[in-house]
Amino acid sequence: MANIVDGQNEMTRAWNAHDAAKVASLYAEDCLYENEPAGAVAKGREAVKTFVEGVLSAFPDVKLEVKNSFVSGNSAAAEIVMSGTNTGRLASGAPATGKSFSVNLCAIAEYQGDLVKRNTIYWDMAALMRQLGLMPPAPG
Repeated sequence: MANIVDGQNEMTRAWNAHDAAKVASLYAEDCLYENEPAGAVAKGREAVKTFVEGVLSAFPDVKLEVKNSFVSGNSAAAEIVMSGTNTGRLASGAPATGKSFSVNLCAIAEYQGDLVKRNTIYWDMAALMRQLGLMPPAPG
């Protein structure tokens, strides 16, 4: 079995290096990437690369900081703080706001050997939209 901890660390380094090709190379050819709040589903390594390129286009300075993680069998989970600045057009077509953000997210990955077979991401879309000024502040 692959060392999943090393795989997770390599994934974080690739994201923080803003290297979409490297991120995609860590996925199986027939992988499934699900970004639940965004409603985005990428099937296959090339689709993952395209998705990551879109994120990097909207947030070129994006940074991931792993706060906690664990591995069980061929699965891994990580609690991550994602931050960056919106300097590019969003996937929705909204223009860049120039505002920074920081949101917590949870990533659940299933590995097949050394590669990610399935990855599902959960995070608070409303918190991101508020921080970018695209949604009113939370009440209270």
